Amino acid sequence: MLFLFILIVAFILQLFLPWWIIVPVAFALSLWRSTAGKNAFKSGFWAIFLLWIGTALYYTIPNQNLLANRVAQLFMLPETSISWIVILLVTALIGGLVAGLAALAGYFCKAAFFTKSLNPEHKA
Repeated sequence: MLFLFILIVAFILQLFLPWWIIVPVAFALSLWRSTAGKNAFKSGFWAIFLLWIGTALYYTIPNQNLLANRVAQLFMLPETSISWIVILLVTALIGGLVAGLAALAGYFCKAAFFTKSLNPEHKA
């Protein structure tokens, strides 16, 4: 459920706001809905990873991967038919890690400030 919340809210807000809006979205929604640190990170990571892959594919496929191939040349990747896929995956990986860590931070803030009793058997 947290995965879908992050995916939908980040998609809507990224239409109007800068890319880093994924950080407060993942943090706030994880603060509100997360149940464990591992689940918070995975939800944030995969929601933004898939969102950015989908968005990048939406923009790159109609123009025959022109911009992605030029960025691949900038990074001196070999000129192959799949170099644009590497750029897509690196982009999505960066977004996923940023959102995953923000979601994990949201869970840890929830555990630190909003949990009444700390259970020593409770695992993040």
